[in-house]
Amino acid sequence: MPGVVFVNPSAGSELSAEELRELFAGHRVVECPGEEIPARVSDVVGECPDFVAVAGGDGTLRGAAQELLGTGVPLLPIPGGTRNHFALAVGVCDLETAAKAAAAGNVRRFDVGDVNGHCFLNNSSVGLYPKLVIKRESYERKMSKRRAQLVAAWEQIRHGHRFRLELRGRRHRAWLVFVGNGRYGEHLLDFTDRESVGGGVLDIRIVLADRALARTRVVLALLRGLDSSPLIVRDTCPEAELGVGRTRVEVALDGEVETLKAPLRYSVRREELAVVVPPDVDAD
Repeated sequence: MPGVVFVNPSAGSELSAEELRELFAGHRVVECPGEEIPARVSDVVGECPDFVAVAGGDGTLRGAAQELLGTGVPLLPIPGGTRNHFALAVGVCDLETAAKAAAAGNVRRFDVGDVNGHCFLNNSSVGLYPKLVIKRESYERKMSKRRAQLVAAWEQIRHGHRFRLELRGRRHRAWLVFVGNGRYGEHLLDFTDRESVGGGVLDIRIVLADRALARTRVVLALLRGLDSSPLIVRDTCPEAELGVGRTRVEVALDGEVETLKAPLRYSVRREELAVVVPPDVDAD
């Protein structure tokens, strides 16, 4: 049957249902709030549509993907949010590209990350990372990227709270933990510079807070890169259990925060998400 296109009218780019109906002629376009999209997606899966397209940000896409995992019904991401990391990572850079992908019907399967049964398309984090990224992006409108990184990192570390964690039998005090779906760039803040969306690995980065002058040294490490400081711990693995010293913890998933029970069990759901991509997208 034809595809179903969901649009979140409150997403960052304020897409209109009328515009989508023109671009996706012959497919059903449904306008509804982002928080309702997962339930609506679940309802249409049984109809076996050619695809489920979602126009919205990464958080909206994540909610839809959660319902599509393992069903075989492919997701078509339509850039409609503030940053659109997942759509860009799979080659869908704008509305016209999304429409061409729908017409071509080229489907690939991608990994997704999982923590305690909650999926994420891009990354998950605990600690200072979400606020740090938001601040950096706001400062980039007024100063250079490098200076914005310094100011945002220093501000968050000055006012943030350390927490205890245990990973692979080792205990740490940390400012933040970042877990990426696939391999990311060498710099901790290069969260858009993803080397791959697959590969069956999680990219785990821990910023430690357990040594002398930790605040200053962390800021310097953030500017110089991951390999320049013993305060930065990096690992790539298919699964990991993260203990955080308390029973419940706030976890960011693709920019949205959920309160989950600890420990946090991270894993890769290998090629469980079918995605409609442009015909010229190469396999990883």
